Amino acid sequence: MCSACLTTGSARPVIDLRGFLRGTLPRIFTRYTLGSVAAAVVSEVTLLVAYGQKLLGAQAAAVAAWALGALTNYLLARWAWKRRGRPRVLRELLPFWATSVTGLLLTTWATGVAHDVGPRLFATDGARVLFVGAVFLGVYGVLFLAKFCFFHYFVFADPRAGSAGEADEDEEADPGEADGPGATDGPDGAAPRRSRSHVPSTTRK
Repeated sequence: MCSACLTTGSARPVIDLRGFLRGTLPRIFTRYTLGSVAAAVVSEVTLLVAYGQKLLGAQAAAVAAWALGALTNYLLARWAWKRRGRPRVLRELLPFWATSVTGLLLTTWATGVAHDVGPRLFATDGARVLFVGAVFLGVYGVLFLAKFCFFHYFVFADPRAGSAGEADEDEEADPGEADGPGATDGPDGAAPRRSRSHVPSTTRK
């Protein structure tokens, strides 16, 4: 028994770390993180350019940064959960953009406060711009984990699978795995049907 593992009364670990790392959730989270970082970069660059060059005020720049970042985030979130084809309006589009609008309201409010407080804290324009950008990025980071949970368990959840992404990532799995020792019999007690690919080679013509 591994002494480094948490165990119950048996030698079996409570948390199967290897199994978890081989599952779909870490891969989805990695892709989601990459997409979020890319969206954050797009938003941050947009904000710093629009606000730093005085093309827009702090809150207007935050709206522009949110719009470009949200579009980038949505496209990459669909990639993270391997969603293809036409999106579901009520289950995917509306909840996603409602979450994004909530983020917009929070970031707009926070950048507005930072814009008002900045002159009291910093004497130079460059420092104030960096301060506003840091506040914007901080709010984005706070929403990161909350959005992942909401996306994973609701927006991009696959009703055909135990968790989001399993149906897509496991679609190439061996269809014969269900015929192993743990497979259940049919309603009449007979063994499950097998495809032609599982007919013993000695009986094929």
